[in-house]
Order: sequence, then structure tokens, then C-alpha cells
Amino acid sequence: MKKIIFLDIDGTLRDFDGMIPVSAVKAIHQAQKNGHKVCLSTGRPYPRIEKDILDIGFDGVVASSGSYVEYEGECVSHCVFSIKLYMEFIVWLLQRNCIVEIENHRHTYLLRDDWERYASMTGIGREDPLCPLLIDKVTEVDQADKMVVFCQKELREELRGKWENVFHIVELSAPYSSGWAAEITPLDVSKAKGIQAVLKASGFAREDVIGIGDSTNDLEMLDLAEQGIAMGNAPENVKQKADYVTDSVKEDGIWKAFEHEKLL
Repeated sequence: MKKIIFLDIDGTLRDFDGMIPVSAVKAIHQAQKNGHKVCLSTGRPYPRIEKDILDIGFDGVVASSGSYVEYEGECVSHCVFSIKLYMEFIVWLLQRNCIVEIENHRHTYLLRDDWERYASMTGIGREDPLCPLLIDKVTEVDQADKMVVFCQKELREELRGKWENVFHIVELSAPYSSGWAAEITPLDVSKAKGIQAVLKASGFAREDVIGIGDSTNDLEMLDLAEQGIAMGNAPENVKQKADYVTDSVKEDGIWKAFEHEKLL
């Protein structure tokens, strides 16, 4: 039986130092030769998926934690915030001195006044391909798929208390030691919903899904998948959700996961 595999990027396919194991690329290509489909499933917006990752050659992409989805080069699902909610939330955040990175399938955006704080916090420079487009007003972005919010840790509970029934809020998977950061998507949007859009477009069933990830924004994916696999570098709550735990990125975790599932 042919399978469809969904791979997270950061901490799963790619280590946080930028390294993509050769064994992972070989595993993906061998599985595809054997008739399986391999897709990305990432919190990143599509424009922030580097060329060297896309050039591996995936059959589909679930981007922005499920807000934007492609299968075989065609957009099959695109969910955005309502303008009213988007503006209300942004105003609330800015009044509390939060930094907000706004994302859609075209670009990522950041208020110019927040650039110095953002650059100091993330290490991203103006010449970095991941650098957001600087804007003067949030109204310059007329469509938002996802937001990444950076704030002080003490604001975390206030934000969750007011907004968790309005938006889908997941703690950011990338390291951020000086405060708290979260990915915000429309309430019913997650990687699992993005995967369901791929299944509808591809003809695969839930029973065919293998999901591999390492962070809290992968929990819904692991729950949906017939076989949910956590990386060895994943936190304990992610490992507990998984059906199987493979090794870490640098220990050829993807290859070993594919081998365990008899995809090779």
C-alpha cells in the first residue's frame, strides 16, 4: 500500500544550524521512487522555505501551519484571517509592545519601527533571505495567513486568556530565550487541516498518512496520522503523542523513520 508522508522542516528535516542530512534526502527520493508521496508540513510561510529545501522535490507543501496548501504545484487550500479580527488583534498586540511578524503566501512583513528589536532577537539581517519586508503601517498588508507574535513572558497568559477561543495559538518551535513567542493562525487552521486538504486533492486516505515532526505545532499532525513519528530531539509531550520515536536530525532520524515504516 502506497503512503503519503508529511515532514516538518525545522528540527525534523533540517537542524536549527541549517544542516539537512544527506541521508534524509536519499530517503525521500527512494520513497518517491517506490511510489510513495512525500510532502512538507511546516509552520513556515511558503516564501520562507529555502530553495535548497524545495529543490529536494516534494509532492506537496503544507505551509504556514496549514493556512496555505499546495499539492503537485496547485494551491488546494488557502485560509486567511478576517480583516476585522486581524486589525483588532494587531492593535491589541501593539498596545502591549509586542512585535508582530505578519505572513502570507507572498511574503512576510514587519513594522519598520520594530526592526532593530526584531533583528537583535532573531539574528536576521537586512541581507538575509529570511528578512521580512518592512512596512510603515499594518494596513499595507491586506491579507494575512498567519502571525508570529513575540512578547514578554508575563503577557503569555493574558494573551491566551483573551484570544485562545478566537485563534489557534501554538508556542513557537524555534528557540527564543528572551521572551515568549507564538504562531497564530485562524481558529480552525492547523497542520492537520492542511493535510486533510492534501488528502482530498490526492485521493489518499487518513490511513495512508505518516507524519514526522518535533514540536508542539506538529501535535495535531501526529494525532491525525495513521503513524505519527517524533524525532529524537522532540520534547517529551511530542514524543508521548507519537506512535514511534526515531533518532534526532543529526543521527539520521528521517532515514531511520522511513526504514522503520518500510518505505525504502
